Amino acid sequence: MDANNYTNLILNSQVARALAVLGDRWAFLIIRDVFLGIRQFEELRRRSGAARGTLTSRLKSLVENGILYKKPYQTSPTRYDYRLTEKGLDLYPMVLAVWDWETRWSHENSIPPALIHEVCGKNMRPVFRCDDCHQHIRLRDVRFEARDTPEDAEKIPARYQRRSKGSKVSVEGVDRRFFHVLDVIGDRWTGLVVASLYFGLSRYDEIANALGISTNILADRLKLLVKVGVLQRVPYQRKPVRHHYRLTEKGAELYNMSLQMHEWANRWLIEDDQQPLILFHKPCETRLHSELVCSACEQQLKVTEVTYDPEFKAELRKQMHPGK
Repeated sequence: MDANNYTNLILNSQVARALAVLGDRWAFLIIRDVFLGIRQFEELRRRSGAARGTLTSRLKSLVENGILYKKPYQTSPTRYDYRLTEKGLDLYPMVLAVWDWETRWSHENSIPPALIHEVCGKNMRPVFRCDDCHQHIRLRDVRFEARDTPEDAEKIPARYQRRSKGSKVSVEGVDRRFFHVLDVIGDRWTGLVVASLYFGLSRYDEIANALGISTNILADRLKLLVKVGVLQRVPYQRKPVRHHYRLTEKGAELYNMSLQMHEWANRWLIEDDQQPLILFHKPCETRLHSELVCSACEQQLKVTEVTYDPEFKAELRKQMHPGK
């Protein structure tokens, strides 16, 4: 596959389209907090550490993209709660994938080390498995086929945020959960650089040509990904010295997060006949669809049946039944 084909495939992939809608680290933090039952502007600002203007623009974007909706809770002056729509609630598997990766690879003590599945009453981890053969999904067991998409297929907007320095936020009261993963994929370019490794690209020039990314941005993202242990830099030529990049175990385990964005985009953003990338599970050779189950009882997980805090369950039920 030549560079042009990789460019079309990666930049119009389901993950790229999901990233274009979900935005940057601030949008991810808003989604995290609304899932935790935080609804009002000032509390969202305090917990994320976002500037007022930044938070306003991200909330507006999430509402316009149908992930959140506004519900007035005060009339004089009018003030709103921000709540998850059905489309927003369907991001729950991605949120659990983020939590699972953070608990494995982050040293942040505020992340709850276990979740409780109320159906079986046991501590559990989310398990992402193939819905056909029920084997755990691993990157090495997934292959892809590119599909020619119609010329009138919707293209993702060519807007990419600069990498945020949000990991250095020290405002009192900021909730730092998910900060490690957002340091890794908290902007679209970094997420797409990681995705290019999933497609088998490994050399600097290959990645640069496939993404159409400027050299200074690519160098910055690769340096970051090596520093945090998602990629490793391996020499493949001595004179002159040249390197390629490989996913570490830590990097490969990010795949469940990408897979959930891929499937969410298929459900909400892309028509069936316009999906640019089809995934197959090698062990059973069927088209890959994931299912999310409890590691203890192997029953499917639902957003209202997983908690680490009794109040969390009550808040999510309110999200599910906004009229009550």
